[in-house]
Amino acid sequence: MQDALEAGRRALAEGEWARARACFAQAGPGGEALDGLAQALFSEGDYAAAIEAAERAFTAFRAEGNDLRASVCARLAGYLYGVVHGSAAVARGWLGRAVRLTEGAGDCPERARVELTLAVLSTDEAGRERHLSAASAIATRCGDTDLVLDAMSLRGLHLVAAGDVDAGMALLDEALAAVAAGEVADLVSIGAMYCKMLHACELTCDVRRAEDWLALADRFVARTDRVPISAICRTHYGGVLTAAGRWADAERELVTSIELYDRTYRALRAAAVVRLAALRVRQGRLAEAGELLAGAEHDAYAVKPQVELHLARGEAELAAARVDRFFRTDPPAELAAPLLMLLVQARLALGDADAAAEAALRLRELPAAPLAAAFADHAAGLVAAARGQDAAGSLESALSAFARLGLPWEAARVRLDLADVLATAQPELALVEARTALESFQRLSATRDADAATGLLRRLGVRGHTGPRGSGTLTAREREVLDLLGEGLSNPGIAARLFVSRRTVEHHVSNILAKLGLTSRAEAAAFAVRESSSR
Repeated sequence: MQDALEAGRRALAEGEWARARACFAQAGPGGEALDGLAQALFSEGDYAAAIEAAERAFTAFRAEGNDLRASVCARLAGYLYGVVHGSAAVARGWLGRAVRLTEGAGDCPERARVELTLAVLSTDEAGRERHLSAASAIATRCGDTDLVLDAMSLRGLHLVAAGDVDAGMALLDEALAAVAAGEVADLVSIGAMYCKMLHACELTCDVRRAEDWLALADRFVARTDRVPISAICRTHYGGVLTAAGRWADAERELVTSIELYDRTYRALRAAAVVRLAALRVRQGRLAEAGELLAGAEHDAYAVKPQVELHLARGEAELAAARVDRFFRTDPPAELAAPLLMLLVQARLALGDADAAAEAALRLRELPAAPLAAAFADHAAGLVAAARGQDAAGSLESALSAFARLGLPWEAARVRLDLADVLATAQPELALVEARTALESFQRLSATRDADAATGLLRRLGVRGHTGPRGSGTLTAREREVLDLLGEGLSNPGIAARLFVSRRTVEHHVSNILAKLGLTSRAEAAAFAVRESSSR
């Protein structure tokens, strides 16, 4: 029995999940063997069996009088109930057992891990800091390097979210450097640390840093086969790529992430879906964005794309009401700047410049961070323009800031607002700005924004076509649908592949037939096959 346990532990440390499972299954019904079995099953992705083994291990450790080891099993069971099944009450119940069993235990890794978990789940800043400080202090006194560095990584993410980007990123980089140097052994900690780094990169739109660390994260996933880590990292990376204007890459990462979530942490799938919806709004594919956001009303991170969708549809009153309601709760700090920017736009669309100015002032009062400062300059420019005041200086500052941050969509939108402001007094300069904005929108395939730029150019006296449009030109999405028709997929099959409704697919097919002068799906499929063979 002891030999089997030792062999199982070695296999876990080496990432040999099937061998570990076999060894622990041979080791008998004790808590140690059942706990190892739960860890192996968890790593293999057999979550139902992992939960059952963890619950049995909990019972066995309690019977053996080993409450600290029982707390570890309780934490694992609760975690899986939450991320796989979305059973929040059950997850809280198991975490409560873990907390209870570590109370009064003094300095030990089990208590430090529970404190770290509570820091992750805490919804108020004071509670989060209290638990994080406790986890870090206990882990340091215990000499548990894995937990010390995991806590360092979490603190880095919190600092970035609060606006202290340089200090937060320094901690995140240091923690992952320790991972790369082999100082961290716990695979769960390693995966979590990679995910926190990618999350921070998304918050700051730091594409370069995200690419550097994602390459190492991918190697970790390939070595350990921990697919959920790939899903979580790719969710955040998709958000980074969306901000960076690499929308085709972002779509690929987010669709892959959704597919991985469907195989693993199903309850976390909404994170990738919400980011895909945000991308669809930017692309001007509003119907698809609405379908993706259906049922996401209670997801904090769905609020931003929901508000953007309201504004795109001309529903400014709904947009303002949703933002106001959101700020009456305790929203994540990292959402404050973009949502206040959207509130400024909604108030201006409603003709309430005073309320917009109040929202712009709140934006300016946020903790200093490059992204928040850029939004604040943009908001100030829009409010000044609405009041008939000089707006060009603020808009030019915002344009420079977004360009430095590498955010082409935001920069192009500011450029279009600047062109509108300059249209009367400096029409030639306005023309240059509007044309540059249009070119940016066309490169991004931001169709609605391109139409807005075209409209402004016409007001400035430009006649004729302003972009590469034609009656037979398919959009990027229509091209995807046509290719899938060529593969022989039905409408339901295409809908499943593209994560849209059947009605949306029917709409695309109708457009394709009209644009190409075809009369049936069969003709469209034949056309796609011919075109594919000629490429």
